[in-house]
Amino acid sequence: MPQKPTLLHSHNDYWCKRPLWDAIDYGCNMIEGDIIYIDKKLVLSHSWRPFSWMCYGELENTYLRPIHQYCIENPQKEIWMYVEYKDSNEKINEILYALFRQYTISNLHYTISAQNEKWYHKKRYKTAMKFYEKYKEELQLTWKTTELAEQYEIKKVDLFPESIWHF
Repeated sequence: MPQKPTLLHSHNDYWCKRPLWDAIDYGCNMIEGDIIYIDKKLVLSHSWRPFSWMCYGELENTYLRPIHQYCIENPQKEIWMYVEYKDSNEKINEILYALFRQYTISNLHYTISAQNEKWYHKKRYKTAMKFYEKYKEELQLTWKTTELAEQYEIKKVDLFPESIWHF
């Protein structure tokens, strides 16, 4: 029976000297990109404030296009693109889905992060959950707790224990 691959996560990967490629070279197969919406584009940023010095390129050019090409050239490799919302703008959802459809291939998996429903995440949490609810057959969801799993009938989920966030 084939063994499920171990996921090695490149957290805030866009901060690396060579986003994506440093992670691939070190054997990572889950790449994280935090996104905000600016001028009809999904931009990589750890902050919802769109200050230019805090942005690290576009999701499509930095990750989706090169990962898709990598997956074509390496069909035996499984890659997970982990997208975390840092913005609550609902325009993210339509753009993100169009990009996911454009860069679909069997060995590339998309995971979105809903974080949790604490007050400081509430708006972007709701935006992410609207996206997940609409496309839940095609996506995985990263969830810190199981608190709302039943409400959203989550079928695919990566559960991160709360303690992992305190290292």
